[in-house]
Amino acid sequence: MKLLIASLFLTPFFVFAQGQTLPLPNAGLTPESPFYFLDKFGEAFREFFTFNPEGKAWLQITFAAERISEIRVILETKGVEARGLEVAQGRLQAHLANAASILEDEKAEGKNVSALAKELDDELDDQKDALKQAFKEQKNALKVKEESLKQKIREARQAGNTAQVDALLAELAAVKAEKEKLEMNEEKQEELLEAEKEKIEREMEDKAEAEKVIQEAEKEKQEVLDEAAEEGITVPREAFEKFDRLLAQAKELFGRGNYQGAEQLAEQAEKSLDKIEDAIEELDEAKEELKDKEREIKEKFDKQGKKEAGSRAEQLKREQEKAEAEAKRAEEQLRDMDNDN
Repeated sequence: MKLLIASLFLTPFFVFAQGQTLPLPNAGLTPESPFYFLDKFGEAFREFFTFNPEGKAWLQITFAAERISEIRVILETKGVEARGLEVAQGRLQAHLANAASILEDEKAEGKNVSALAKELDDELDDQKDALKQAFKEQKNALKVKEESLKQKIREARQAGNTAQVDALLAELAAVKAEKEKLEMNEEKQEELLEAEKEKIEREMEDKAEAEKVIQEAEKEKQEVLDEAAEEGITVPREAFEKFDRLLAQAKELFGRGNYQGAEQLAEQAEKSLDKIEDAIEELDEAKEELKDKEREIKEKFDKQGKKEAGSRAEQLKREQEKAEAEAKRAEEQLRDMDNDN
């Protein structure tokens, strides 16, 4: 017991005296565990014995990293429906709010907290990426499951097993519903995290903040291009006309010392990428649908021949033509994206 108390007492001073950030820790106990109260007790103990404001702020960021690790584990093992997920997410937001509040209080006392705010904000960038990756991994797992179910459905249809097809379709619908809920949860968490992150960024100097937003916009554009490349989609250059124009204006204002204006334009540029991402996703889904129809038609012809396939083949052909039209429309929408923005 003495060893436990000593370790809890010494840990914050060892970490924060060095002025270094910690990598994303192992989750340890999660809210799903009946012993989770021990985790909360340990953190409260560390807070009590951390006295300087800088150490207290860093401690909240460290706790936030632990919550993200818990969220990752819960998503992997229990899924988005797990009750503990809400607990971990709520505590994550509380830690970030506490960190922002500490900075605000210090600034209100006339202390310069811009350097500390910059360090905390950089650490939050890594944590934000880690949280995004946790959701991405779960979405990828659901996507794999979805593709596997689709393949099983095709096989069951070929075998004429109607009961199995119905069961698999129900399972597929459940997976899609879980995926949709996961995406909604991710969006909500990103918004909440970003709101707290913005509070910390407000304590930074305008110049550093504007520079960071510009870099984030450039990074987001590259991520859009990378994701499109993964899906085998080439995004036409003209789709980024609005983004490039706004970002160029932001950099011009930054060079003239108008940091607030530069930040606002960079945020608008990053926001303009949302429609491009939606168009890429829509095009990817249209292409996948077209592939499914082409595969189904080929399988029908190979198995029964064109004449024997009869009216079903004609129906599939119409569905294929519809899928082709949808894919073409999605491509045109992506090409004309700047006009829509």
